[in-house]
Amino acid sequence: MAAQNALAVNQDMRNKTLCLIAIGAFSLILLACNSSGLSTQPRATFTHLACLDINHDQRLNDADAADLSKVPDFNGDRKHNDQDAAFLRGIDIPLDAAREDQSCRKGSGDGPEYLVAHGYLEPSNVSCDDGKKPVLLVGIGGGVVNVKDKNSAEGVRSMIDGVQKAYDDRGVETIGVIAGPAIAGGANVYSAMEDWMTHAVRVYLERYPCLRVVLLGHSHGAVTADVVSARLEAEYASRIIEVLDIDRVDALYIGDTQSRPKQAHVLNVYETNGKAPLIGAPYDSANAENWNASDQQAPENGVAGKPLAPVTHVSIDNSKAVKDRVVAEVMSRS
Repeated sequence: MAAQNALAVNQDMRNKTLCLIAIGAFSLILLACNSSGLSTQPRATFTHLACLDINHDQRLNDADAADLSKVPDFNGDRKHNDQDAAFLRGIDIPLDAAREDQSCRKGSGDGPEYLVAHGYLEPSNVSCDDGKKPVLLVGIGGGVVNVKDKNSAEGVRSMIDGVQKAYDDRGVETIGVIAGPAIAGGANVYSAMEDWMTHAVRVYLERYPCLRVVLLGHSHGAVTADVVSARLEAEYASRIIEVLDIDRVDALYIGDTQSRPKQAHVLNVYETNGKAPLIGAPYDSANAENWNASDQQAPENGVAGKPLAPVTHVSIDNSKAVKDRVVAEVMSRS
């Protein structure tokens, strides 16, 4: 596994070098070097989370951060240090030995399910100086298995990208994080991601006392976003700008389907054009605003270039109207 990780790191370094050469010579081809899918922070640190089990004890915990050189450079500052190790310290996520081995095996088909975006040459660090109030933008796709594939969580990335650009226009610094709803090697794949994301968001909020957060999820990703915000709001409710559930569906989700935010404001976007169980539903809570977007349109089956059709579960996250509403909603609460 260590050899596979080293090969992946070497390949990523080659890609970064090629992009740096391209940046220096031909600014017009920068788009080809965008690996995150986000315009403002086009590069990313990708992490196949189960493969962080460096000591192979089928747990993600402090021990996996013992050797800093093997910890991912999460913020893209070209260092492997305690800031990176903080994401592993304080967690204890059980893995399944067979799933971990299969997921981390070369050619398994699984890919990284977590990315932290940053600039071509700038890390994803933000500042609390001079009254700044930066924002952590967390997008969680519904069925993502490989966030290196920009078609994975494409709609979620597009909405996070729109929000990030809107903040950039206001001169507000942001950190962009994109994930899937599951860690492929987890003992419980969904619970594992719930634990990882809760801890990761907490690390950011503790590191930057001025930082606020937006959590957005589609389908199963909305369940994950709900769990994370529900766990954190007792301590950080005032710093959660918005939770955005896009056609939240918990069918076949074997993690925590009960925990939902009760204090943080939720925009619950849903549609009823599809067939159960792949349809959303209203969230009956005083902190929730429901929007039945069934009359909105999106490219058929969520495929860019296809004719517009009424939104369904697989296309609602690709609807321009939904994206516009999400961006406007977040900006109105910022």
